Amino acid sequence: MPISKKVEKFLSGASFIRKMFEEGERLRAIHGADKVYDFTLGNPNMEPPERFREELKRLALNPVPGMHRYMSNAGYTETRAAVAEVLREQNSLPFGPEHIIMTVGAGGALNVVLKTLLDPGDEVIVIKPYFVEYRFYIDNHGGNVVEIASTTDFKPDLNALAAAITTRTKAVLINSPNNPTGVVYDKDDLDALGRLLKEKEKELGSTIYVISDEPYAKIVYDGVQVPSIFLSIENSIAVTSHSKDLALPGERIGYLAVSPGISDLELMLEGLVFANRTLAL
Repeated sequence: MPISKKVEKFLSGASFIRKMFEEGERLRAIHGADKVYDFTLGNPNMEPPERFREELKRLALNPVPGMHRYMSNAGYTETRAAVAEVLREQNSLPFGPEHIIMTVGAGGALNVVLKTLLDPGDEVIVIKPYFVEYRFYIDNHGGNVVEIASTTDFKPDLNALAAAITTRTKAVLINSPNNPTGVVYDKDDLDALGRLLKEKEKELGSTIYVISDEPYAKIVYDGVQVPSIFLSIENSIAVTSHSKDLALPGERIGYLAVSPGISDLELMLEGLVFANRTLAL
């Protein structure tokens, strides 16, 4: 057999996504691209802002000496500082460039975080329905997926979550605004989640991290606000990218941000930078 049994099994389990994409291609060939809307992937239906193209052209025509050399494993310091400044203003927390690691998209950031956190057999809780790739990302690093149901309005079911947490629980992976439901967890939801996890940490004598996947955080409407995970949960890491909000999925510009209040901050940051390097991301 040319590929591993595990990968072959995953391919068969995820084949519906590929089939949907292929069906979209078939229908576009018949009816024309303007008649078929493709929701199989997160591709934007708009082009990047003009300012981005101008800046990209400026850099290409005016190269800075050394700009194509290796950078720090965490990314350019000035880029990380710019991200930290925004987070500092939004949260009134002491974010600095050391709390930010640039990654190959949000998917790359999730893999970096999971590689850093997980020992074989550790559990990551996910809330149904969820982005199907989470299962593969968690398996990449030896973890086990624990699925729990959401409430009828697709919010976290705290009773189900409490029942699912064990001594092997390492993290809870949340996604707000959610793919595929579109639901946004409000601050009350995040505060309640934070209180529950603190209780469980005290009960079990362990640390449970919240990984917040946020690539859609800037795409909200009708006055809806996306609250910050950092103001509700100290042991939290946010991952995101500019694939959606700036229509740049092909550039794979992402980052992860670590709460300044997270447990064992210095060791966590060292582990994340190491994982970013060894994953070749």
